Amino acid sequence: MHIRLTPQGVVASLIAASLMVCFQALSCPAQTAADAVKAENAFFQGSHLLSQNQLPQAVEALEEAVKLQTQNQKYKNVLAIAYNNYGLKLARAGKTRDALRLLAEAVLLVPEDKDIRSNFSQAVLESVELPEQKLSTADKILFLKRLVEMEPRNAGAKKYLAALLNNSAVAKGKKGNHEEEVADLQDAASLDPGSTAIGKNLATAYHNLAQAKEKEGAFEEGLALLRKARSLDEKDPAIAESLARALSNLAINKGKGGDLVGQISLLKEALQVSPKDAAITRNLAAAYNNHAISEDRNVSAAERIASLEEALKIDPQSRETRSNLSNLLMKEAITEYRAGSEDKAVALLEKALQYDPGNSAVQNNLATAYHNAAISKGKGGNHQSEIQLLRKALKVAPSNLELKTDLAQAYNDYAVKLGKKGDNKQEIHFLTQALELAPDNRVIRENLARAKQKSQAKEEDSKKPRDDRSQRR
Repeated sequence: MHIRLTPQGVVASLIAASLMVCFQALSCPAQTAADAVKAENAFFQGSHLLSQNQLPQAVEALEEAVKLQTQNQKYKNVLAIAYNNYGLKLARAGKTRDALRLLAEAVLLVPEDKDIRSNFSQAVLESVELPEQKLSTADKILFLKRLVEMEPRNAGAKKYLAALLNNSAVAKGKKGNHEEEVADLQDAASLDPGSTAIGKNLATAYHNLAQAKEKEGAFEEGLALLRKARSLDEKDPAIAESLARALSNLAINKGKGGDLVGQISLLKEALQVSPKDAAITRNLAAAYNNHAISEDRNVSAAERIASLEEALKIDPQSRETRSNLSNLLMKEAITEYRAGSEDKAVALLEKALQYDPGNSAVQNNLATAYHNAAISKGKGGNHQSEIQLLRKALKVAPSNLELKTDLAQAYNDYAVKLGKKGDNKQEIHFLTQALELAPDNRVIRENLARAKQKSQAKEEDSKKPRDDRSQRR
């Protein structure tokens, strides 16, 4: 590389001119003038040595010049050339680390110089394949990072750096240094996001660090790391098992602290991770049940019912949950009934009875609701609806004597109405059912007897014309 040197006469005149300016301007400190002279002398000496290819001595002199005059770009440019030439010479001699250090310094001084940048880039990429004893992995990573910072679009450098960071991270992980393992693999993944191997290793690193955090008692931090691990490798059974366990354990703590909503959320996530885990399934059903029966006044009835229904989806055979849901629905039904919403109350009671058919309180309330509705229908003359509702009530509470009596009376009233319309057959049918329910009821018995007599008389009357026709023939 050719360097244009400044002649000594010109240098002397430049120094003299600088001194004259300093003496004329009182603001020019004597120390600054002296430094300028020293810097220029060092620069002159370094340039001369550089032209003689005495590179170590040239670098030393030029560094002194730049140290004394840090803003002098001319000095920096020539020092960069010296670093570059010396670095290339050391590289040929096999002193790679020192060579790369000098080439990197050259780039820092003149970052826009394409030739110097190219020399550094080529030297770094060639050094990647060197054995460890010639250039350590740590040094390779260091210089590749500088190259990537200098050339962010250099795909080859990024690939090499990602691979080295990956290998370095794995080694650190084996030694138990999981914080650095994760940090290196995060950098590697950002450099080569398409690498499945790096992704899997990062998932494992997150898993390793999470376990370390759990041992320290940092459960929330450990859980966050396990979630990251799971997002990178959903098929790893060890990660899935650890995440499900961490979620379940944290959920238990949430429940003990009274945060039932948080507990449910964590257990739902745990069940998604490990859908066949029987313990998590039972715990989630129990959490829903506990939320429903909690004393928290901020939990609405609708939320309590929804929680119990979710619990039953998980464990349909739970007698405790069925009983709780049945009682809760009954409570809501009573509220609706008192508010005048009889139909809604009946629907809630019917649903409550489906969940717990043996709930006597629900049976009695539903039977009463049916009974009251039936009486209202009967008073309005709608005996068919009255009978239908009383039948439902009696099915729910078959031993209730009052219901039997009222149903018998409804049959009787409807039968009498049908008899007046001439439907003697149906009249007898309903009066017979009425008497079965109330065999001691004298009125019903007499009505049935009269209906039967009426039917017999009709039958006899219907036969007379046939006998007359027979005689005329």
